[in-house]
Amino acid sequence: MRLRDTVILNADETAASFASRLAAANGIPSISELLMDAGQSMSDFLKGDPRTFEILADFGGVSTESLRWQAFVPSGISTYRIMGQEIGQQFLLRGQNRICPACFREDAGPEITPDTALKAYGRILWGLSSARVCPIHKLALVCSPEDSVQHEFFDTWSLWLFEISEGLLDQPVAEGGLYEAHAARRLAGDLPEGWAKDFPIDALGATCEVLGVSVIYGKNVKLGELSVFDLAMASSAGFRLLNKGPAIVQNYFEALRRQPGKPQDRPQARYGRIYDWLKRGAGSGIGLEPLRAVLRDHILEKWPLGPGDHAMDYVLKERRLHSIRTAAKTHDLHPKRLRKILVDAGIIAETNLPDFEVIFDARKAQTLLEQASGSVGFVSAQKRLGMTRSQMESLLRADILVPGEGSDKARPRFTEATISRWLDYFASFPKSQEWDSLMNVRDTTRKYGLSTDRVLSLVMDGSLTKVYIANGSTGLQAVLVDRAEVVEVLRRQG
Repeated sequence: MRLRDTVILNADETAASFASRLAAANGIPSISELLMDAGQSMSDFLKGDPRTFEILADFGGVSTESLRWQAFVPSGISTYRIMGQEIGQQFLLRGQNRICPACFREDAGPEITPDTALKAYGRILWGLSSARVCPIHKLALVCSPEDSVQHEFFDTWSLWLFEISEGLLDQPVAEGGLYEAHAARRLAGDLPEGWAKDFPIDALGATCEVLGVSVIYGKNVKLGELSVFDLAMASSAGFRLLNKGPAIVQNYFEALRRQPGKPQDRPQARYGRIYDWLKRGAGSGIGLEPLRAVLRDHILEKWPLGPGDHAMDYVLKERRLHSIRTAAKTHDLHPKRLRKILVDAGIIAETNLPDFEVIFDARKAQTLLEQASGSVGFVSAQKRLGMTRSQMESLLRADILVPGEGSDKARPRFTEATISRWLDYFASFPKSQEWDSLMNVRDTTRKYGLSTDRVLSLVMDGSLTKVYIANGSTGLQAVLVDRAEVVEVLRRQG
C-alpha cells in the first residue's frame, strides 16, 4: 500500500535515509514505527530481509530491487553489500548520520521551510569510515553536534537546520577528496583509470590513509595521533601515490629502505607501520594482496634474507641475496677482504656504501665465497669432527649440523667456520681421566637406544651437566657423559 506522501529515492542515497524521510513525510516519528505498523521490525530491515524491503518499497512507490541495491545488506561474516560493492564491517559507519553541510544546503534549498529537512538525504559515500571529506565542496563530513538516533537521518538533522544554513558546521579542508571522488564513481558503477581500481573501495580507503600518513607525517606515526584534517590530506596523498601504479609504490618502499638505520634493522623497522598493518593488521586481508605483493617482492629483491626469514607472509627456503655484512658473518671472512674479493671478481662495483647496503646475488657468488672461506667435504668433515658416518647423518637430519650454503643433502659441504665452531664447542668441556662413571656418545646411544642428535641435544640444552672430554682426544668421539645422570634425565623426561 503506497503511503499518501512519498519522497524521491535518490541514486546515491542509502535505503535508511530514504526510509527515515518517508516516515517523516507521513508524520511517523521513526523507521521503527513505520515498519511496526506493517508487522516488521528494525532488526528485519538491518538484516536485509526481502519481505521488509518489499513492504518499504510498496509504501514509497519505488522498486524493491533499487531500494535493496542501495541498502547495506549483510553478505557474509562481518561484510555488507551495497551498490555491487562488498564492504567489511570495520570500514563502515553504519547507523551514523554524517553529512557534508554544503550538500545538505544544496538539497534543501535557500529557505528554511517545513519541507526543508525532507529534501536533504544521506549519501552512501558518507557511510564509509575512510571517507572524511566531500570531494565536491572540500568540507569535512560531520556528525550532528549531539548524539542522534542511529539510522534516523531526518530526526538527526531536522534539529540543526539553522546551524547548517548559516554554515556553522562547515569545516573546510585545504586538500583532500581524491579517494572519496574515486569511491563515489565506483559506487555509481564507473571504473576510473589507475591502479586504485584493482582494490575494493573499503580497503582502498584504509590503504590510502596508511600510505599517506607515512608519506606526509612519517612511517611510525599512528593514525590516532592525527586530526580529521590531517587524515583527509593523508588519504589524498596516499591515493595519489597508489593510483600511479606498483612501480611508483615500489620506488617509495625503496626510499624507506634507504633511510638511515642500524645495520641490524629488519624490514619491519625500515617500513614502519605499513609493514605491520599489511602483515598483521587490517591490511592483512585478501583485498590488500596487490599492495602486499608489491612490498613482498620488493623485500625479496632488496633484502639479504636467509633461509627461514620472512618477507611478509612468505618464508624463504634458501638465501637469494647477501650483503657484505651477512656474507662475512656466514663465511667467517673479514668484511674488508671480502669486499676486495667481490670487486676483483666483478660481482660488485667499487662503492662507499656501508657493508650492510652492498647487496649481491648469493647464488652467483656462492662458489667464490666457499673458496674464500674454505669448504670441507663430508668425509673430511667427519674425520675432523671425530664422528662416524651415522652420527654425521643423524645430526644433519636433525638440523643440528648445518651444511654450508650452496651444498645439498646428497653432497653436503661445510665451511671452515662451522668446523671450527664445533671443535671449539667440544673442547670447551673439562678434561677427565675418570672412565668408570663416564661413557662416550656412541656407547650411550647403543646402551639406551638413543640417537646421536638426542644425546647431543641433551648436552646442548643443559639437561646433561656432567659432560667432559677425554684427555688427549678431540671432536665428538672424545665427549663423555655421566651414566647415572643420563638415566635420571631419561626417567624425568619419560
